[in-house]
Amino acid sequence: MMRAAVVKVPGPAESLQIAEVSDATPGEGELSIEVRFAGVGFVDTLFRAGAFGLPTPFVPGIEVTGHVREVGAGVSEFTVGQPVGALLNDFGRGVRAGGYAEIAVAHASMTIPLPEDADLARVAGVLVNGVTAWMSLHHLARLRVEDDVLVLGASGGLGGIASRLAAVHPASRVIGVVGSDAKRPFVADECTDVIVGADLAAMVDEMTDGRGVDVIVDPVGGELRGQAFERLAPFGRLLVLGNASGQDRALSGDAAFYGTRQVMGFSLGGVAHLVPDQVRTALAAVVGLTHRGVLREPAPSVVPLTDVAEVHRALENRSASPKTVLAIGA
Repeated sequence: MMRAAVVKVPGPAESLQIAEVSDATPGEGELSIEVRFAGVGFVDTLFRAGAFGLPTPFVPGIEVTGHVREVGAGVSEFTVGQPVGALLNDFGRGVRAGGYAEIAVAHASMTIPLPEDADLARVAGVLVNGVTAWMSLHHLARLRVEDDVLVLGASGGLGGIASRLAAVHPASRVIGVVGSDAKRPFVADECTDVIVGADLAAMVDEMTDGRGVDVIVDPVGGELRGQAFERLAPFGRLLVLGNASGQDRALSGDAAFYGTRQVMGFSLGGVAHLVPDQVRTALAAVVGLTHRGVLREPAPSVVPLTDVAEVHRALENRSASPKTVLAIGA
């Protein structure tokens, strides 16, 4: 038996219960991991609340680091005891997740080996957001060194790492957008400019002499999405990566046509099983940049598994640190 944070009935943060459940065991093409750290993200609160209709009981957690416990049939590239990082959001293969537990099962194609001296807590905090940002900027936006990038929700976990990766590329300019002045201290230093959402239209017009920006990274949605879309330069790309606002504003097809603008969506969990090579390439890139200190993601907050409900509440009321990981195993 193993400890896990389990959702038996979807609902508020209190729905997460620490319980003893059967050990997770790997099937063909899979491996089990003795979890050391599990990342916590806003999407986990949606899983817990029942937004995606996943069957229960359900263990959230879509990114983990730890050591290989057991390898399943057909897996030859990993060995027991090896440090690894893994994504558990390949939902196209069936229900996965399971990171908030002492043992998690991952598909081999969603797992990469880690250096023996890797900071497992720091790596656990960059996996999902890092891969999402990397694949969006490289495979969808096809980011160029002359591009101006506008990042909505720049003080959050996904917005922050997207800002840093865009700067590392490097983009010409990275403009971070925050909800209020109080959020400015949480924006990546790599942002060349920071603006408050209420000033978005006027500030972007001023900064770009009315031309607009080339790439918009948008995990936020709502009114800001509409305002940002209207300030895309010709051949500009809007990357829809989430809807934290809960407001899915309609965009004009005619505006895309007349303005020569592109709108692209990306849901890692929906396509990961279809593009495993791209996922592993992104995993290796993000982990490598983090381990070498090129991607200067701040250290995550580390809390015990028993505090998971408190972390979920903080995420929902927007008071959480940019990234939190759960300390699970020894």
